[in-house]
Amino acid sequence: MTQTTNHSEAPDRDLGGCPVMHRDFASPQAAGRHWELADELRETSPVFFNTFAQGYWVFTRHDAVRDIYKLPEVFSSESITPWEPDPIYRFVPTQIDAPDHIKYRKIVNAWFSPHAIDEAEQTMRDRCRKLVEEVAPTGRSNFVGEFALRFPTEAFLSVIGIDPSDADLFVPWVEDFFGGFGGDPAGLEPMGKALEGIRDYWVAALAQRRADPVPRQGDLATHLLHSTFDDRPLTDAEMLDMLTVLVLAGLDTTRGTLGYLFRHLATHPEHRRQLIEQPELIPSAVEEVLRLYTIVFGDGRKVTRDIEFHGVQLKQGDMVYALVSGANRDPRAYDQADEFVIDRQRNQHMGFANGPHRCLGSHLARRELRIAVEEWLRVIPDFHIAGEEELTERGGGAMMTLTRLPLAWAVQS
Repeated sequence: MTQTTNHSEAPDRDLGGCPVMHRDFASPQAAGRHWELADELRETSPVFFNTFAQGYWVFTRHDAVRDIYKLPEVFSSESITPWEPDPIYRFVPTQIDAPDHIKYRKIVNAWFSPHAIDEAEQTMRDRCRKLVEEVAPTGRSNFVGEFALRFPTEAFLSVIGIDPSDADLFVPWVEDFFGGFGGDPAGLEPMGKALEGIRDYWVAALAQRRADPVPRQGDLATHLLHSTFDDRPLTDAEMLDMLTVLVLAGLDTTRGTLGYLFRHLATHPEHRRQLIEQPELIPSAVEEVLRLYTIVFGDGRKVTRDIEFHGVQLKQGDMVYALVSGANRDPRAYDQADEFVIDRQRNQHMGFANGPHRCLGSHLARRELRIAVEEWLRVIPDFHIAGEEELTERGGGAMMTLTRLPLAWAVQS
């Protein structure tokens, strides 16, 4: 299970008896192994000290993860990757603390509100329906590459006023960014180039819009050009940081969840039939996927002051890792925690984080997932995983995702 440290790896500080391990969570695993690992960690100890990188605390259970999210004054979002306390990127508003955090969020909140998503639903549904109807006659699909990546990318770009055909540019950038986000040194150079490509795209987009006297209808970039922060215009750096994080957060996360959602449906025909016969259960099924198949293995924070927290003494500057995948399956917080309960009530999961940094795009993601299930099952009600090859998932250092999901079905004559 955990890899215990030898003497030379042990941290030079008093850990108060906390178990110590040395583990890089970034390595690819067999599909589902990360959740098994999270369960093992959670049930072994409520907290570990991981000597990987500079060393950081890993909190494994629901109550501690919830409290980390609820105490942003103690757990800063300055860094969200505990193996990288001083990251090369700066996400706005993701890595901004109070009071500026809420000011930045207010600038873009309306774009991702329930009302805005309602207005965008038909466009998203049309794009989804087109993709499903194109693949249906072929009888097979590499679901991750051909649908799970494509649909949320096109949907997101249309919501923010960008030509959906530019998905061809964004998809490889997002892939390369998250290849380095998990902490793999070999991925840092492609990650940096991906960030450069995304920012160059937005530099050009902003330049094309800078002379517009009023914001273009439905165009986020011109909205930012005409927005203010504390009664001053946003700087170019602020706009680029905001546009970059929205792209990265809006594309990879939904792709990952779609892969696990359709893997579940492919292997549980009883749930497919239930959703076809009772489509009103689709929203609760989506929430259960977000809980049971959480794509965020863990979430990092930087400690702002010395404090005792859930039995251990933290120091200012320490990094902590909230093991979200363990918390969302914690039997102390959920009945039938390790089961997929399709009609689960009061599903207060942390798949979109919690507290003031709760995911800005949660309404968009939920709608995309619901639309994908509705439109796919409408055309392809029965499907299965093709082949015998073991499925693998990207490491838990970043957002987890299946690397491939081959699906097959009988073609309707």
